[in-house]
Amino acid sequence: MEQVDLENVWNVCFESMLIINREGQIKKANRSALRLFELSSKTLGETSVFELIPLEYQKFLMTTDEMTGISLSFGTKELLMNIVPFNDRFLLIIKDITQQQLLKYKLQQATEQKFLYDSILDMLEEGVCAINMEGKILFYNKKMGEVDLREPDSVKQKLFREAFPDIDEHSTILLKTLRLSKSLNYRETHFTNSGKAITTLSKSKTLNIGSKQVGAVEILKDITEQKQLEETIRNFKNDPVRENTYKSKNKNNNTRFQFKDIVFTSRVMRQTVDQARRAARTSSSTLIIGDTGTGKELFAQSIHNHSPRKNFPFIAQNCAALPEHLLEGLLFGTSVGSFTGAIDREGLIEQAHSGTLLLDEINSMGINLQAKLLRFLQEKTIQRLGAKKSIDVDVRVIATINEDPYAAIENGRLREDLFYRLSVVNIIIQPLKKRKEDIPVLIDHFLQKHSERLQIKVDKVESEVMDIFLNYEWPGNIRELEHTIEGCINMLDGENAIAYHHLSATFQARANEYAQITAGRDIPKLSLLSGGSLEEQKEKLERTLIQLALEEENGNVTRAGKLLGISRQNLNYKLKKYDLSQM
Repeated sequence: MEQVDLENVWNVCFESMLIINREGQIKKANRSALRLFELSSKTLGETSVFELIPLEYQKFLMTTDEMTGISLSFGTKELLMNIVPFNDRFLLIIKDITQQQLLKYKLQQATEQKFLYDSILDMLEEGVCAINMEGKILFYNKKMGEVDLREPDSVKQKLFREAFPDIDEHSTILLKTLRLSKSLNYRETHFTNSGKAITTLSKSKTLNIGSKQVGAVEILKDITEQKQLEETIRNFKNDPVRENTYKSKNKNNNTRFQFKDIVFTSRVMRQTVDQARRAARTSSSTLIIGDTGTGKELFAQSIHNHSPRKNFPFIAQNCAALPEHLLEGLLFGTSVGSFTGAIDREGLIEQAHSGTLLLDEINSMGINLQAKLLRFLQEKTIQRLGAKKSIDVDVRVIATINEDPYAAIENGRLREDLFYRLSVVNIIIQPLKKRKEDIPVLIDHFLQKHSERLQIKVDKVESEVMDIFLNYEWPGNIRELEHTIEGCINMLDGENAIAYHHLSATFQARANEYAQITAGRDIPKLSLLSGGSLEEQKEKLERTLIQLALEEENGNVTRAGKLLGISRQNLNYKLKKYDLSQM
């Protein structure tokens, strides 16, 4: 057997090793130790280890136990020492960790710096998502999570396909940029669970180090409020009705819709349209109740165009689009001196004289302004801001609300007295999820409308997509359906039918979420909830209790309301909401 030369092993070790006696005299040192401490092998026996390290380490030589991980410094070097006792001597094994400590310090600095940058990016109004060439998500800030309904920590360091398994990789701007190596821009409108429309503008770019592409980044901006404000200002500036008082009949009454434009096939929608036609015959105040996107303004315009006021102005104002102090001046007008820079200007109420004023989202109007509106409805006169003179105005007011009015009253968003004044006529528009038989005819209508406008021929949607549309809950209602169809048509590339990959990435994800929820309802263990979601079950129970109360009181609404603990007006609202006939 070949003999191992231990002397060579001793000298080629990276660690510095010293053999000393109990007095600290160095008896032997390997080459690494000679270099570290700048020693000479000739004078080695005359050197004490305590000339190299502090005397305080002498205490470690008083024990017979092995010692490890002892930190010490030598000049600018950081060392780590182990002491191994044997017989009456000690083996000191010393490792130079200066470079490691330096790297550790730099890593700590980099970590702190990354945390600082992450914190700054989390404060941005824009959403930011960055991926590497493998599609791993390197960064994803809070704003992006708010838009995507994702917790940032749940997607970071995951592959994009794993973090968003329901999204078609051909539909997302970020993966397209990675694949095509070019910048892209994309504008999209999607809808929250409450039906609120969110409009975003996305820009994606490649990430490069020198000429080498290392990933891609998407920067997303929520422009919903900006879009609403721009539309309000643009409509106000460009609207001839708001610039000129109607002094005589005018064929152009600032409307686009009539009852013939309402697309439906369901029985419940036919009843609603018939009710609205009857309401058009009078000038009574009307409250239109319906979720966001159900077409409340379409009904309001149709009522105006079939009323005796059809040749006079129709003016609409979204109460959520402007702050209360601006909305007050816009509605009631201003006079010189009412505030700095104020001029004599008619308000929308005056401009709608002899016609119709639509107040959209009345529950977004401030309570104080609601009180002033109530006085106008009672007295039929207004005062411009800063003026003393009252002006008689003949205007029919139609208001819309996107929630249960009684809930709005209870939560302080709607004055009860204003509600009763506005709701002389109540029209309730059912959400699309409760009249899904209307979906196919609406799809056909939007296909024709947008294919003609965009000059893109499209005949139909594929059966797979139609199934998705019919099973989707449509929180944004008809507006969301139209946006979805229009977006798909924009994605067509020579095809004449809308397929799954034409759907936006956001819609794909939300549709899959709804599909999973629906599938979950069919699990046998959840048989109690097999009839629908909690909200749907509550509505069914409420409907049943109302029917039982009416039967108990022989159809008397007042007594049935008392039995249920609600007012007669509230019960009448629910009878209309659930399409229940009084006995």
